[in-house]
Amino acid sequence: MDPSLPNKILESYWGYKEFRPLQKEIILTILEATDTVALLPTGAGKSVCYQIPSIIARGTCIVISPLLALIKDQVSLLKKKMIPAEFISSEQTPDQQISVFNKLKNNELKLLYVSPERLLNKTFLEISKDIEISFIAVDEAHCISEWGNDFRPSYQQIKKFREHIGYHIPCMALTATATHKVLSEIIKKLDLTNAQVFKKSFKRENLSLQVMNIHDKLGQIERILHRYKGSGIIYCRTRNETKNVYETLKRKGFDVDFFHAGLPAYEKIKKQREWTDSDSKVLISTNAFGMGIDKENVRVIIHLSPPYSLENYYQEVGRAGRDGHLSHTFLLWNEQEFSDIYSSLTQTISSKSEYSKILRYLFSMFSIVPNELPENIFDFDLNLFQQRTQISKNKIIPILEFLHNSSVLQWKFEPSESLLKINFPIERLDTNFYGKDSIILEKIARKITGVFSYQIKFDEKKLAESLLIPTHDLHSMLVKYNQTGDISYIDGNKQKILFLEPRNDQIFLGKYWDKFQAIQQNKLVKYKELEFFIKNKKYCRMRLILGYFNEKSNQSCDKCDVCCESKIEGDSYLLEILNFIKKEPRSREDIYAEFQNIPFEKIHEYLQELISENRIKALNFNTYSI
Repeated sequence: MDPSLPNKILESYWGYKEFRPLQKEIILTILEATDTVALLPTGAGKSVCYQIPSIIARGTCIVISPLLALIKDQVSLLKKKMIPAEFISSEQTPDQQISVFNKLKNNELKLLYVSPERLLNKTFLEISKDIEISFIAVDEAHCISEWGNDFRPSYQQIKKFREHIGYHIPCMALTATATHKVLSEIIKKLDLTNAQVFKKSFKRENLSLQVMNIHDKLGQIERILHRYKGSGIIYCRTRNETKNVYETLKRKGFDVDFFHAGLPAYEKIKKQREWTDSDSKVLISTNAFGMGIDKENVRVIIHLSPPYSLENYYQEVGRAGRDGHLSHTFLLWNEQEFSDIYSSLTQTISSKSEYSKILRYLFSMFSIVPNELPENIFDFDLNLFQQRTQISKNKIIPILEFLHNSSVLQWKFEPSESLLKINFPIERLDTNFYGKDSIILEKIARKITGVFSYQIKFDEKKLAESLLIPTHDLHSMLVKYNQTGDISYIDGNKQKILFLEPRNDQIFLGKYWDKFQAIQQNKLVKYKELEFFIKNKKYCRMRLILGYFNEKSNQSCDKCDVCCESKIEGDSYLLEILNFIKKEPRSREDIYAEFQNIPFEKIHEYLQELISENRIKALNFNTYSI
């Protein structure tokens, strides 16, 4: 192969003449059919590392990605560049999926994006035998690690898929955040052979990392947004917080919007598009937003509260300044909040007796005896289970999640859309066969396309609203006709449990307990690491982060709050504040906003000192002048 070919493709499709550091080396390695790991920080251009070799290599690259929204964005961008790419998802109709499969068989695609859940789908496995796969690209590969910050159990299926298609097909793993422990697990669980690991420095020269111990968080956010103009993200812990902060800032005239996982899909797309196209909008979001965003000019990132781990923190602040220009990040915290976080964390930690009790009650609830593996899918009532065990949901849920992640059982906790298929012949709608329900069933058939042929997802609340009937009445009718067999209905709001392994108390209370206990302890370790980082006032924050990711650095960033604090002595503070007031009378808010590296308490001390020395005077309660 001509070694200049990747550069020609880069310029032709992306408009750049030169690659970013390590990109070309990664591309050439996967083209040599060598398993490859790319550890590149957010904004370093990971997607190009598999997109360009997919164009050059024979066959189709299978891209495994965790988020459908991210998949859709990538495919849309590739199509605009006239690069043949498609995706397969459960949202598509069978006809749409068949169209994609036909393109695959005809060798018309260079990239196919799928979720990890799709990999062991029987139809997909059969199709994969008939297509030429160039290589596999595993995006967000840290999701495979139980020690990482975003574990997804479905990533465990990738190894089985590799076994199915053959290990002669190379694999590329890509991630922005991975400690040495997570990197080792990525290589092991993907079964990478003689993997070439490319790791770019995690140091970001253009990021100012500010950590502030503060009680008036909304006031501080206002001051930050007044001072630092441009596009930004404010991260909150809960959905309610995103809405509350949005309403407060909107009233104050800021260009803001909010985002969380509970919004309808069309609304998420609209909000993300408006934010991406804007140079000034600030999006207030949970950590559901941000993965894979393609926006270079994010100028400010604010964390209303500490995130869940240093990995989360660095991935989220890394979304700022992808254009290389100076960008500012702020993490707001206070002592009470840390105490609350630690308290809520410890309340999720179970003892072995609690773990054992939950497991035994789980099996007895469904009358499962030792060595039995039932085939039934059981309805699971979490409230009833909590009442029987007298153990808090904060402990039950992590154990069920662990058993789900360990493939002991499948457990669906989050409500989802329901499924419906009409089994009776369509001609029956022309009669009054179902009495007063006939009109409702006819309307349902008209509103849900394809419902006579396939199980179709639908939102019960929206459907009831469109039918002008109460949601409870619609639900009761669907349950009634499901029992008669006239329809096939699966209630998306019910939790379900399917057991995948026979009951074996010796293993579940032995090996699995040891593993669960280690995961619990890892949560506490991550908390302590984050606490040390936030409360630290001695070491450069960028150097601490680099050390966390096993990267040594002897240079300080000179931009974080710790570095700035060490550079300026008290006398310099006084002089700077005095010179600032000399220009014109300043309010206390003006001074707070100008000197954000100085704690509010210190600024108050310096103002009192300047007043006592008759160097400034207080015009009123809140304004100072010479």
